[in-house]
Amino acid sequence: MATPETRQRSRPEIVENYRDFEPPTGFRRSLDELLDTVPEKYLVGLGTIVLTNQAALTRDERRQKTWSRNHKIKLADSLGWYERATRTSPANIRINVDNILRLEDPRMRRIPLMRYEALGTVLFHEIGHHIHAAHKPVFDGRENVAEDWSRKLFVRFLRLQYWYLMPVLYPVALVLRLLRRFDGKSRVRAKVG
Repeated sequence: MATPETRQRSRPEIVENYRDFEPPTGFRRSLDELLDTVPEKYLVGLGTIVLTNQAALTRDERRQKTWSRNHKIKLADSLGWYERATRTSPANIRINVDNILRLEDPRMRRIPLMRYEALGTVLFHEIGHHIHAAHKPVFDGRENVAEDWSRKLFVRFLRLQYWYLMPVLYPVALVLRLLRRFDGKSRVRAKVG
């Protein structure tokens, strides 16, 4: 078991770089709690996680675009992005906090389980890109692999943080899966008929 000192050393540095913006109370703590559940071996090689907002981006970063699911989007409009390691610098993750907060209902931040959903999805997606690039390359689309890791890491977070809800969440997940499967079959029948 890792001691708190070792855990801090293997963890990426978290840098907050905002301009004319104040994140909600407890946002940084939520990030720390999410990171605590990621296995240390997957964080090796990840130098920093930068929490920022659109106004704090440089002019070049605001104009720069990246590929996402076969189309280009501006970094300023994205929720976050992953920067691969180079010879001179370790890998980094940038998270646009203001864009994430725009997506979620402010009332949801008061519900303990829901306060992690938007941030956790983005953070784990970008960590998924890091795992894919540095630790476990898989020959599938980069976004598909990152989504798979995001789902796995979020389920791990739920199991570790909210273990007492598992008896309720498993049946709910099963019912949702069955409803999706039933809905998919009824759509196929409608197309055929």
